[in-house]
Amino acid sequence: MELVSLLNMTIHALSLITLKITNCNEIENIWIEISKHNCKYIIGAIYRHPNHNIREFGVLLENSLSSISKRNVLCIICGDFNIDLRKYDSHTVTTDFVDKLLVNNFLPVITMPSRITDSTSTIIDHIYYFEGNNCKNDFVVKSGNLWCDITDHLPS
Repeated sequence: MELVSLLNMTIHALSLITLKITNCNEIENIWIEISKHNCKYIIGAIYRHPNHNIREFGVLLENSLSSISKRNVLCIICGDFNIDLRKYDSHTVTTDFVDKLLVNNFLPVITMPSRITDSTSTIIDHIYYFEGNNCKNDFVVKSGNLWCDITDHLPS
């Protein structure tokens, strides 16, 4: 997309999607809606503190996912969720969390480890994609991790 095209977009903060939380130190999130040529896109960025209850977080997020899904607006959600997707088959809470996303047609697009140490690797940095149908989507979604040794998380 050219820079000139980007400048012709309208951007709105979405207060209706903000995750309602009881302790603001446990989840940080921001949502924006971008409009261009009668098409809308929602972008969400989320940080979930590692000590925040995953089930509670899943319930909070599911309310937002349901709202977006009903609007049928293309959506990308990304962030440091601190939920290891590699445990999908072995950790019931992780399974339930991912299933909530899948039920609302949000697909994970990062499937390789995003945090690697000498002894472990985890997929705790997530990107989810919801196609929506409010405009013609004639593009292919591509994702991946970049190798970077500045931090212990790979840029996704």
